[in-house]
Amino acid sequence: MSWARYVTGWALLEISGDRPERVLDAMAERNIPFWRPTAPAELTLTVRVPDRWAERSARLAESMGCAGKILTSQGLPALFRRLRRRTMLWVWATAVAAVLFVGSAFIWQIGIEGNETISDRVILSALRQCGVDIGTFWPALSQDQVRNSVILQVPGIRWMTVTIRGGHARVIVRESRIPPWPVQEREYVNIVAKRAGLVEAVSAQRGTALTERGNMVLPGETLIGGYATGRGGVQGPVRAMGGVTARTWYELTCRTPDTVLEKVYTGRSQSRWTLVIGKIRINFFKGSSICPAGCDKIIKNYPLAVEGLFTLPIALERAVYTAYDTQAVPADRREEMRSVLADYLAGRIGGDGEILSARFSDAAAEGALDVTLRAECREQIGVEVPLTAEDLARIEEKIPKTEEDGP
Repeated sequence: MSWARYVTGWALLEISGDRPERVLDAMAERNIPFWRPTAPAELTLTVRVPDRWAERSARLAESMGCAGKILTSQGLPALFRRLRRRTMLWVWATAVAAVLFVGSAFIWQIGIEGNETISDRVILSALRQCGVDIGTFWPALSQDQVRNSVILQVPGIRWMTVTIRGGHARVIVRESRIPPWPVQEREYVNIVAKRAGLVEAVSAQRGTALTERGNMVLPGETLIGGYATGRGGVQGPVRAMGGVTARTWYELTCRTPDTVLEKVYTGRSQSRWTLVIGKIRINFFKGSSICPAGCDKIIKNYPLAVEGLFTLPIALERAVYTAYDTQAVPADRREEMRSVLADYLAGRIGGDGEILSARFSDAAAEGALDVTLRAECREQIGVEVPLTAEDLARIEEKIPKTEEDGP
C-alpha cells in the first residue's frame, strides 16, 4: 500500500448476489476506481475502492440486486472517524497540549557551557540573584539585563549569552584571559640550579654569569648572580634574567603489585525508580539510595522532554545496582608503569626539555614489581630565587660611599 492511498484512505467492499461481476462493470462505466478484485466464495466478490467512493459503490451494488457491505476501512480518514467518537481522548490531548504550551513559558533546565575556571555553582548563584532559576517565567526576563548583571557579579566572565527554548535555558560564557603578572623590576633575584647537571650553554640577559659551559653544577648553586658591574667597577643589585641549559640525569622508580583485584559480577541486579518533579523526589522503594558495598550503581534519567521543542520538570530516574565479588588475579603492568614514568619525566623537564636517551629495567620485589627509568636529558635548570639580606649587604659593601652619603 502506497502512502498516497493511506492518506486518502481506502475500503474493502464485499459484493454478493447473482452475477456480482456486473457491479464491477457498472463501476468502471461510472469511472469509480477499484483494484485487487478477488472471489473468496461462490457468488461473492471483494474489491478495494477509495474511501470517498465506498458508500456510493455499496449503494450501486444494491441498486443492481446485489448486497454491498463495507468490511473494513483503512487510512487517515477512517482513523479520524474512529477518534472523533472518543471524547476523552481529545480532552486528554487538549490538556497535554495546554500543559506543554504553558510549561514551555517557564525555565525547567539550565545548562552552562564554556566555563573552565569558574564553577557552575558560581554562575548559577549569579543567575539566581538576577531572577533566573528553575520555575522562572522567562518571557518576563530581559536577557540583556541578565547578561549585564551576571558579568558585573562574576568578574571572570568576559562575555555571556542566554538562549531559552522549550523550557531549557542554555547559558554560554567566555572567561576573561588573565594577563601575566608584570615583572617587578625592583625585585632582585638570582638564578640558581634546581638540580645537578653539566652546563652546556649560559645566556645571561641581565646579571652576572657565574658558570660556563663544561662546568658541573649542584642543586642550589648560583648560575647567574643578581648584580651587575657598572662604570668604575661599581656593582649594583638587579633582577637576574637568562637561561642555563644543562645535561641532566634521572633515575625514577615505580612499584606496582603483581596482583590486582578484579570485579566478578554475580548476575544479581536491582532497579530502584524515583519520580522527580521539579525539586521534589518521590522514591518508589524503601530504605536509602546509598549504594551498598559490593555493588556498582548506574543512574539513568528519562526526562519528559523533546530536545529543542519542550522541557517539563518531570523525569523518571532509574538506579541500577549490580552486585559483584572481587578476586585477586595476576597482573603485568610493566607497559603501564613505563608510560607513567615517561609522562612524569616529561613533566619534570618541561616543554623545552629533551630526552636524549632512556632505558627501563624491571626488578621483582616481594609481592610487587619495581620498574626503573634511567634517562639522560637536556633542560633548563635555572630558577629564580630572591636575593637575601646577606646578598644585598655584600653587594652594598662594594658600592663606594660619597660625601653626601655621610659616615
